Amino acid sequence: MRTRALLLPTVASAIASLLLASPAHASTIWNGDAGSGTGVFRTVECDAPGSLTAATSGGNTYWRMDKPAGPIRCEARGVKVGGSAYLFQNNSTYYLGWSSYLTVTDGDFVTFQWKSYPGEGQNYPLIMTVKDGALRLFHIPQGATESWQLLWSTPVTPTVWNRIGLAVHTSDSASDGWAELWYNGVRQTFSTGSTRFTGRTWNTYNDPKWGVYDRDAPEHAADNRVDDLRIGTAYADIS
Repeated sequence: MRTRALLLPTVASAIASLLLASPAHASTIWNGDAGSGTGVFRTVECDAPGSLTAATSGGNTYWRMDKPAGPIRCEARGVKVGGSAYLFQNNSTYYLGWSSYLTVTDGDFVTFQWKSYPGEGQNYPLIMTVKDGALRLFHIPQGATESWQLLWSTPVTPTVWNRIGLAVHTSDSASDGWAELWYNGVRQTFSTGSTRFTGRTWNTYNDPKWGVYDRDAPEHAADNRVDDLRIGTAYADIS
């Protein structure tokens, strides 16, 4: 009996230590591996003669989103899980990760949208563009007139892979929604001076879109190569 009394606290202490050392719960929602075919996306919006295809280089397979001169877009919208469209929810947190390789970084085109459906009132709460050699992230608040707030910008070189991680907490309240950004594994500070931006990030329904969109200057051709697309519930799922 004496020996048992000595062992029980030791076992309890060991169990407590293991619990404290356990990482926070995380869950991968979606893997957009290019080897799985375009069925991983909800829809493909790529005007002919543009194309969204899986390409291989150096043994690595990635998505090639090719928008030639003329059409305005070549994008993938939304994701499918288990063969069905995944429905994002309000008041939820999502981590989106992808690597991007741009053949050109001049002009002015969109490479990512957190797009609203329908778009009235807040067409795209978060949008990423490339213009004049810079990658930029904007927040567009709710309102009759679009007013783009520049949150972050960094120089970007063509034909170089860069890793992007974007956390979005969805909310139709301007005080409850938020976003965070990682670039090549480093958490970024926004123009507000904080690593977390607070603002409205949900408008009826939203889906992510990756690719190239250039409504204002369709004569500009661009090729956005996108790899290692993932969505999860923690940064560890996408890093």
